[in-house]
Amino acid sequence: MSPGPVHRSTAWPLAYVALALVAYASFYPLRGWAWPPGSEFHWWLPKLPNEYADDLAANVLGYMPLGAIWCLACLRSNWRPVLAALWALVLCSLWSYGIELVQHFLPSRVPSLMDWVLNTLGAAWGVLAALTMHALGWVDLWHRWRVTWFGRQNGAGLALVLMWPVGLLTPLTWPLGEGRLLPHLHALLDEAARGSVWHTWLMPDAPPVFWQRWQFWVGTHDVLGEMEALTVLLGALLPMCVAAATSRHRSFRIGLFSLVVVAGFVVTSLSSGLNFGLSHAWVWMTLPSIWGLLGAAVAGWALLAVPVRVAAWLGLGVAVGLVLLVHLAPSDPYFAQNLQAWERGLFIKFHGLTRWLGQLWPWAAAAWLASQALAGRRPPSAAPAGQSPSAPNA
Repeated sequence: MSPGPVHRSTAWPLAYVALALVAYASFYPLRGWAWPPGSEFHWWLPKLPNEYADDLAANVLGYMPLGAIWCLACLRSNWRPVLAALWALVLCSLWSYGIELVQHFLPSRVPSLMDWVLNTLGAAWGVLAALTMHALGWVDLWHRWRVTWFGRQNGAGLALVLMWPVGLLTPLTWPLGEGRLLPHLHALLDEAARGSVWHTWLMPDAPPVFWQRWQFWVGTHDVLGEMEALTVLLGALLPMCVAAATSRHRSFRIGLFSLVVVAGFVVTSLSSGLNFGLSHAWVWMTLPSIWGLLGAAVAGWALLAVPVRVAAWLGLGVAVGLVLLVHLAPSDPYFAQNLQAWERGLFIKFHGLTRWLGQLWPWAAAAWLASQALAGRRPPSAAPAGQSPSAPNA
């Protein structure tokens, strides 16, 4: 008998994302790298004379989820609890130590022995919380529920669905229009190549002819409303396609699609309220946005009976269309000004993480959908509700 499918826990992709987020927050704003002036690199961490209560709490709280997620990921891969706890704690502690060492090369950051100790303490508390949940049976309960409705090998897809609303917190040119990544990469490349012989070749002064013609066509035809409606439709439909590619249960797809619509509506309204004031929380609900949401609802209804691989192919096309559309959106100086205020003001503690998540999410979703569509076989079917996942169908 051939072995059953390997279980892929949702905690594994979340664990690697958590490592990247911790490193990003620790190195932000990711510029100013230089060798420490007038000093040598030391492997030991200095003890600072002054510590601030906010920094102490952030060090502990920031590593608690990291320790919990890594311990849960090991537990879901059938590691022994003691081995899973030790590995998660050692990994988080070494990760924190390495980050503190690298901060020697950032003038805006100061390595600290106390930071490393508190990070390790926070990771230990997170590991303890994970062991407690495992001992109470909550982890096994979640596992059985997830396998029943999603199958064993769709942890990455479920993680994508859970992370999608976070990217909506950043101001977007059009509602639900995530994925506008290339302008920011262009700015980073421009800064990196400035002053070199490659700058003129990589950064031409005039935009491409196609872009100039497109901007002229948009300026002479009143199609902004249609573009906004299509962006909202594709932006809401893409997480639905990801959800449809993770589960083939019709009833659960209805729940996931409803959750996507509600999360998109609530988070987008929250972002508008935080940026423009609570009285303007519904300013994004324009007539084109309403038409886009209605179109997404109709398309989501049609997705309920679509096979998993077909949903993956459809989602891949939706992701490509969404990315193209948000990059073809005309520039708005008021939006640029609002985005600059957003980055420096209210959301500064996020260090731009939600912005990067919103820009990268459609690209990550497209990559995962492509892997599902090109897998050459359908993912293993989940067991019906009330039946053991390993039990054969009658």
